Amino acid sequence: MTKLTFLGTADAFNSAGRGNSCYLVEDDAGMYTVDFGPTALLQCERLGVDLRALDGIYITHLHGDHIGGIAMLLVFLHFKLERTRPLVIAGPEGMELRLALLRESAYPSVLQRGLGFPIEFVHWKLPGTVEALDRKVTAIRAEHDQLAVAASLRVDTEELSICFSGDTGWQPALADLVRDSDIFVCECSMASADYWGHLSVEELLVQRDQLKVGQLYLSHMSEEARAAAHNRVTELKAIIADDGLVITHER
Repeated sequence: MTKLTFLGTADAFNSAGRGNSCYLVEDDAGMYTVDFGPTALLQCERLGVDLRALDGIYITHLHGDHIGGIAMLLVFLHFKLERTRPLVIAGPEGMELRLALLRESAYPSVLQRGLGFPIEFVHWKLPGTVEALDRKVTAIRAEHDQLAVAASLRVDTEELSICFSGDTGWQPALADLVRDSDIFVCECSMASADYWGHLSVEELLVQRDQLKVGQLYLSHMSEEARAAAHNRVTELKAIIADDGLVITHER
């Protein structure tokens, strides 16, 4: 059985008081998150997530609302949970430097003394497929800020295929990536298609038939996008995710 918890479903601006988009997955191989933004640790505490079980993080891209909570997580694991086993962080080339800068700016003296556990980095190329945390992860370059090395991800196990758009505008390669997946968590930041680097309700209405997936969940939403999506939810054939939503899936 796979359990997916939506730790956050808002855009970068915490629209409507929701957490930054972040997802927690528990399956037969263990526990991972997709991204870990500034509100992720707060949401884990609110929802009673036992982060002792956390094996690692898949990073979709290097924007603050997607990685800004990693420094706090490392300090939490070190001091509060006294972690000793490795933490795996999988993501794009260059993430070590960006995360080192984040750690040093957040807790300069604390982390100089070192953590009580090692961090193991796994990189993917765009496009490319790697084994990370005993799962097959396929990444494609997203239509988003190229300096943030943005990716859309597909995570395959024997039990389930689950996809995460990350932050992206529309591209045919996204439909190819998610084809025949069981779950697709798709960003829908905007109501209208007026920015190339994010998806909108308007675009998803046009492209919905291209998304051949078991279940579509919409996330990373502004207030305007959420309202527009609720008005067209039947045509979108989607579930509009809220913070704290938990779904389970058995093949």
